[in-house]
Amino acid sequence: MSFSKTIINPEVGKNSHLFDGAGVDQLTHSAGVIVDADGVRHVYASGKTATMDQSPDPADWDRLVGIGDIGEQTRQVCRNITQTLAHAGALLDDVVRVRVYVTEPMTKRDFQRIHEARSEFFNPSHYPASTLLVVHALARPDAMIEIDADAVLPVSEAEARLQ
Repeated sequence: MSFSKTIINPEVGKNSHLFDGAGVDQLTHSAGVIVDADGVRHVYASGKTATMDQSPDPADWDRLVGIGDIGEQTRQVCRNITQTLAHAGALLDDVVRVRVYVTEPMTKRDFQRIHEARSEFFNPSHYPASTLLVVHALARPDAMIEIDADAVLPVSEAEARLQ
């Protein structure tokens, strides 16, 4: 079997104020990883929170959207995942699995709002497998939700979308 591995945005977090005084100057992970093997593309998107990743101003990239609103944070997370997938020629319809982390306390209404927001992005005929975990806190203060995603699609389809 032959395969290749490509890093999506290896400079994510470079020169972030979060590393002032640290022994590193950037995150030690990427936005995601593409693995092409035998004509199949696997895309692994790192966990995304509701930051403004699409902003043209790098100063906004650390800014959280929808503080206190899990529905709006979920929408922004889905937009961020969509952007990462696009770097690999993948779409949300190609996502086969997500892992969803939400902070406690999580109410029934929070659960509903998460799924209402996700339904705006995911096509019912392509719903991914999903795991939801309630956690004490996330690394980013005020983040209520973080989602990572795995996608699978033919390499040829991904490459055609990138052209």
